[in-house]
Amino acid sequence: MSEVTIDFIVRDPWRMVLVEEGPWEDVASNLRRVQSRLYGCIDAAIDGHLAQQFPESNGKHVTVQLDCYSVPQEDVSKFFEAFSSSVLLIPDYKDALQSSSFVAGIDFQVSFA
Repeated sequence: MSEVTIDFIVRDPWRMVLVEEGPWEDVASNLRRVQSRLYGCIDAAIDGHLAQQFPESNGKHVTVQLDCYSVPQEDVSKFFEAFSSSVLLIPDYKDALQSSSFVAGIDFQVSFA
């Protein structure tokens, strides 16, 4: 797993929160970076890195939350909807999530301020 920066963890319910601040000059480049961060969160949950750091999260449902400030909302919304609706359908992720004892499930949430 590559290193991912998670800005903070919220407990009960468990959320891995990523904060993105704009303005963004190169939207495509920033969306690729956000995508990498989102994959990193999924990997951290499925592979047990979250549970290792926070043992009480073991076997719980986790939400990957993207909090956005001054970013292009339409572009991010379209990207996030496409990503969150399809990533866990990728066979490798689907199989890994089903066989993982570290996380019961993963949801996604985005907010804009």
